Order: sequence, then structure tokens, then C-alpha cells
Amino acid sequence: MSGICAFFGHRDTIITSDLEKKLESVVCNLIESGINEFWCCEQGTFDWLSQIVMLRLKKSCPDIYVCYVLAYPCSEDKLKWIEERFEIIYPEVVATAPHKFAITRRNKYIAENADIIICYIDHPSGGAYQAIQIAKKHKKTIINLAESQHLNSLPL
Repeated sequence: MSGICAFFGHRDTIITSDLEKKLESVVCNLIESGINEFWCCEQGTFDWLSQIVMLRLKKSCPDIYVCYVLAYPCSEDKLKWIEERFEIIYPEVVATAPHKFAITRRNKYIAENADIIICYIDHPSGGAYQAIQIAKKHKKTIINLAESQHLNSLPL
């Protein structure tokens, strides 16, 4: 099986070594099952954790694609840093969005186009939660590490 896995989590997720191990274990299982493309973002601590885990796994699994999905244009220095580590995705629907709506549009794009979402959602509010609701409507596979199980739905 091939496909795209993306990550969503609350901006203020508390990162622990247990969470990092869970994330790495789930991603390794997906890689073993044939998932070969992973989309990371940049707006919070769970996003940061997913980047760290994916860059580490990329070293041992060089055939996977690790992508950075931009919400905004960035400085030359930041762009250079990203290009040295990731493939870059900057969807037109995001690039043409007013600045205020760029993250929401980026999250919607990811939720509609990824096959599997690994998330850390422990309360029903915020942008990550809203993105998961969109993914649910599109019948995506959702793995919520806050609950450590596969979910077909989250509370509305």
C-alpha cells in the first residue's frame, strides 16, 4: 500500500518521551505497511515533534518522502533550512489565501488529501481539532495518540 500520512496536533501539546516513542512506533508500522509519504507542518509542538521523528526515520528509511507543507512564504534563511531537510509543498489554494486564513486553508488541504492522519487531539477545539473534523468527513484513517487508538470519530 502506498499513501500519504500527515500530522495534526494542538499547538501546546506537552511533548514527552512516551509520546515520541508512540509516534515513532506508529510511523514505523505505517512505513512497514507501505506508506511512503509524510507531510509535516510548523505551527506547534506536535508539529515540531513530527518533524524530528520523521527526519530521524528518513535516515534509516531513505525511500520515504518527508514533506513540509507551508502555510506562508518564508525568509530565504528559513526556506534554505527547510529545503535541506524536506520536500516542500505549498499548495496554490494556500498561497492565494489571505494571511489570516492560510493555516486553516493549509489544514483543510492536508485533511482532504492525506490518506492517514496521526494526531494528538485531547480537547474538542482549535485548528487541529477542526482539521480532524474535515478528515472525518472525508473518511480518512485517524490515529489519535492522545487516545492511543485508531478512531473513526471524535466528539463533536
